[in-house]
Amino acid sequence: MQSMQGGRPTLLGVRTPRVEDDRLLAGRGRYIADVVLPGMVEAAFVRSDVPHARIREVDTSAALESPGVHAVFTGADLDLDAVPDRMPWVRPVRHFPLARDRVRYVGCPLAVVVADDRYLAEDATELVAADLEPVSTVDTAEQALSPDAALLYPEWGDNLLLSVDADSAEVDAAFERFRAVSGTFTTHRHSAVPLEGRGVVAEYRDDRLTVWTSTQAAYVVRAMLSAVLGLPERDIRVVTPDVGGGFGQKNEIYPEEYVVPWLAMRLRRPVRWIEDRHEHLIAATHARDTTIDLSAAVREDGTIAALRGRVRTDLGSGEIFPAGYGPSLVAVGSLCGPYRIPHQAIAVQGVVTNKTPTGGYRGFGGPEGTFAIERLVDKIGRELSIDPLELRRRMILAPDDLPYETASGARLESGTHREAFERAVELGERMLAEEQGSAAPGTYLGLGFATYVEGIASTTFSITGTWSSQDSADVRFDADGGVTVAVGISAMGQGAHTMVATLVAEALTLPIEQVRVVMGDTDTAPFGLGSWASRSALVAGGAIDRAAEVLRRKGTAIAAHLLEASPDDLELADGSFQVRGSPGSAISWTQVAQSALNRTFELPPGVEPGLEARAVYESTGLDHVPRPDGKMNACASYTNATHTAVVRVDPETGVVEVVRYAVVHDCGRVINPLTVAGQIHGGVAQGIGGTLYEQLPYDDGQPLATTFMEYLLPSAREIPVMEVEELGGPAPETPFGVKGAGEAGIIGAPAAIAGAVEHALAPLGVTEIDTVPLTPPVVRGLIEEARA
Repeated sequence: MQSMQGGRPTLLGVRTPRVEDDRLLAGRGRYIADVVLPGMVEAAFVRSDVPHARIREVDTSAALESPGVHAVFTGADLDLDAVPDRMPWVRPVRHFPLARDRVRYVGCPLAVVVADDRYLAEDATELVAADLEPVSTVDTAEQALSPDAALLYPEWGDNLLLSVDADSAEVDAAFERFRAVSGTFTTHRHSAVPLEGRGVVAEYRDDRLTVWTSTQAAYVVRAMLSAVLGLPERDIRVVTPDVGGGFGQKNEIYPEEYVVPWLAMRLRRPVRWIEDRHEHLIAATHARDTTIDLSAAVREDGTIAALRGRVRTDLGSGEIFPAGYGPSLVAVGSLCGPYRIPHQAIAVQGVVTNKTPTGGYRGFGGPEGTFAIERLVDKIGRELSIDPLELRRRMILAPDDLPYETASGARLESGTHREAFERAVELGERMLAEEQGSAAPGTYLGLGFATYVEGIASTTFSITGTWSSQDSADVRFDADGGVTVAVGISAMGQGAHTMVATLVAEALTLPIEQVRVVMGDTDTAPFGLGSWASRSALVAGGAIDRAAEVLRRKGTAIAAHLLEASPDDLELADGSFQVRGSPGSAISWTQVAQSALNRTFELPPGVEPGLEARAVYESTGLDHVPRPDGKMNACASYTNATHTAVVRVDPETGVVEVVRYAVVHDCGRVINPLTVAGQIHGGVAQGIGGTLYEQLPYDDGQPLATTFMEYLLPSAREIPVMEVEELGGPAPETPFGVKGAGEAGIIGAPAAIAGAVEHALAPLGVTEIDTVPLTPPVVRGLIEEARA
C-alpha cells in the first residue's frame, strides 16, 4: 500500500503492518533464554545482602563441593581490569565486575557459581559464605552530603560523583529586577521493567569470543568487553538476538556482561546467565530519584525572565557504565521547554548513596525537567492570579520564533509548539466536559497539561567520554533485485526492522517485501551506537539515504547505458529507471543488478562490478562538549508535544484514576502511523505507572520492593483509551524529514497527571503538588494536610 507525496507514490505515512510481528507473535522469536549451545553450563551470582561493607573474606569451599558445580569465583579470582572511567569531568569509580574490597549496595555481585543447570547453581550460591564488615549507610542524597556522612569512596572526601556549578550575570540581573517564584520538585526512584529481563550467553571458540546479550548497543558492549577482558575488538563478536524491551535500562553495561564471557574463556565451554525478576529489581539500574530546586524571575505579566536552580540526583553507588548522571544533564536542558525563557543558571549534583546504581530509563531526564518547569508555571499562575493556560500562551514559541536557541543552547529548527498546545487544550477541555456530563454528583475530576520539547539523536560523548553520534548502513543488491540492508541500530520491540525496510524501499522505490534487514550483530552489521535517545529513525535514515544516493547514481549510469539514453533523461519510479516521457523505455533494478553482478560485460566503461554501498551519517551542528559559554546543542533535532490528562480522584481512599488522555505530537514526517502510535501509547502507560504506582523505596540501605508483590505495575485496566494526533510535516533539518518518537510518550505524563490531580483536589484546599508518586497514601496525606 502506498500514499501520494508531492504527486508520486510514497511509503512514508502509510499504516504498514510491522514486518517483524508475524515471527514474534507466532513464537518464533529468539531471545537470550532461547540460546542453547552444546555443552553449555549455567551461572548464578552471589549478591550482597548488606548495603555497605568491607569484604573480609568470601569462602567458596562448600559451594565447590555442591553437586553439579564446575567452578566458583570471587572478585579476587578474576584477572580483569577495572571498568574504565572515561569521563574526566566526573570522579573515578574504578569498579570491578565482582566486588573486591567493598560492597556499596544490596544486590552487588560478590561471587559467581557455574553448574550444570541454573537450579544447581542457585543452590550452591547459598553455600558461599561472605564475611562482611558493615559500614554506616547513606540512604538519601541529602544524608550523603551531610558533614558526618559515611563515604562510599573515602578517597573523594565527599559523596559527590559529579558537581557542576552554574552562574550567570544575566540571571543575577533578572532576579535583582523581578520577583522570584520558587519550588522544589521531586521525582521518585523507580525503574524500567521490560518484559524480558537481562541475560548473557558466551562462547569462546577458535580463539574468538562470541557474546549474546540483551542490549541496545552491541558495538559499545564489544568495546567495553575489549577494555575489561583485554581482547582486541576484532576477536569479539557481540550478537543481540530479539530483545523484549530495553527502555534505556539495557543501554548500560552490567557486571554480568563481563563475567559470563570471562567464564566462557576460563572454562572453555559456553556459559549462560538469565536474570530472575528479584535480581532485576535489585541489580538492574534504577532511575529518576531526582530533586530539582527551581526559581523563576517573573515579570509582571507572569512570563519568566530567567531560571535559577539545582538538579540533584541520587545515583546509587555509581558503579555502572555509562554513569547515571546523564539524565541530570538532560533535565537541565529540558527546563525551558518550548518557552521563551532567555536565561538560566542550573547547577548539577550527582550524589552516591548505598542504593542500586541509577542509569538510563525512557525519557532520560526529560520527565524530571518537564515536571519541574510545568509545575512551576502553574505555581506562578496561582501566585499572580493568571490563568496558567494563558500564561503558557504568553511564553510558548510561535512559528515566527523559529529557529530558536534555548537558554541551555538547544537549537530548535522546526516544530509546532503553539499549535500542539492549542490543540491539546481543545481536546482536554472537551474530554473534561464529557466526563463531567456523565459523572455522579460529588465526583472529583481534574484536567492537567504538560508541554515540552524532546532532544533526539543526542551525542553520547558527555556520558561515555568516547563515542559521539554517528551510525552506519550497508545496502546491497542481490542479482535478483532483492536488497539486504545492515544497520548499526538495535531492535528492542520498537519496530526497527519495519522502519529500516520502509526507508530503504522508499529511497529505492522498491516494494518493502524485497528488503531484508540485518542488525544487532557486530560481525554482520556496520559500526553503530545502537538505539537510544529516539535516534534510530534519524541516524539510520541518514545513513540509508546516503547509501541509497550512491546506488541511485550507479543504477542510473548502468540503466542509461543499457537504454542508450542520457542519465539526465532518466527518473527512478516504481523500481525502474524510466526515460522521461517514454513509459515503455525502462530498466528495472533487477536488470541493473544482473548487469552489475552477473553480466558485468554489459557495464558502461569505467563502472566497476557490484551494486552495494556503505554510508556513515553524523548530524551536523551538535556540540559534543559544552561551548565556552556553557551552552550545548547536544541533539540532532527536537520533537515537541503537549499532553493532557483527565483524572478522577476518590478523596476517601486517595485512589487516582486516569480516565482520559490525549497527546498532540510532532515528530516531523511520520514513517508509519501504527508504530508512532504504539510508541506514544507505551510511553504514556509507563508514565502513568511511574506517576501513580511504581516506586523503589529503601530503609537503611535495604530495598523494600524486591518482587512484584511490592513493586506495583499498572495493568491494562489502569491505562485509558488515548487520543493521539500528529502535527507538522517533514523537518527541514533531517534526512527524510523524520525526527523520533521513542521517548515522547513518557515525558509529559508526570506533569500532566500531577496538574490534573491538583485541579481535581482544589475544592478540598490542595493547592500544590510537587512530588510523585501520587500513591493513595500520598494523596490522602495531601487532602488531610489541606483540611488541617
